[in-house]
Amino acid sequence: MPRPQLLYDEQQLVARAQRGDTRAFERLYRHYAPAIFAQVLVPMLGHRADAQDCLRDTFIAAHGALKSFSWTKAGIWPWLKTTAKNKARDLLRASGRRQRLRGAYLEYLESVVGPDAETVQKGLFRADLREQIDARFEEINPRYARVLRLRLLEDRSREECAELLDVKLGALDVLMYRAVRAFRKAWEQYAANAPEFPSSHSNKAANP
Repeated sequence: MPRPQLLYDEQQLVARAQRGDTRAFERLYRHYAPAIFAQVLVPMLGHRADAQDCLRDTFIAAHGALKSFSWTKAGIWPWLKTTAKNKARDLLRASGRRQRLRGAYLEYLESVVGPDAETVQKGLFRADLREQIDARFEEINPRYARVLRLRLLEDRSREECAELLDVKLGALDVLMYRAVRAFRKAWEQYAANAPEFPSSHSNKAANP
């Protein structure tokens, strides 16, 4: 699949976006996002949902770093493509760490509750997750909580979320990025202070 063609006024759009023109950045996004998604992220990640998340992160990062971009005849595509590849590699590394941590946790859980550890974990997770999510939403900026509820829990489209929140799509992506960061911080603080799962020693003591 060939790379997207340069926009006829791409250099001017980039210059305007570097000065903070959100409409110019949105035009760049609309033109290049489909190709970044289909040509870079889906092939690298192999999962459309992960690719969609990474696409958002790519353009949030590009928006933040745009002032450092220097125009060349190739346009902004190679720079966006490199940014997307870096974000995809970050996600792949993070996914590997999550899988290793999950394996270690299940190994520990099996030592406590036996071979049905994963079933037990899933049951506890389903019963407690929504309650804890709602509790964390109460701890962050209400606007952040609302965008997360709309986009993730209610699975509304970006366009619908932007309309409900009365923001442009580019501003919605920035808001979503900040909301995810705020939620992650609240969740990590909660996890750090949550009661530990009973150890195998205490379990045996309680059940001689």
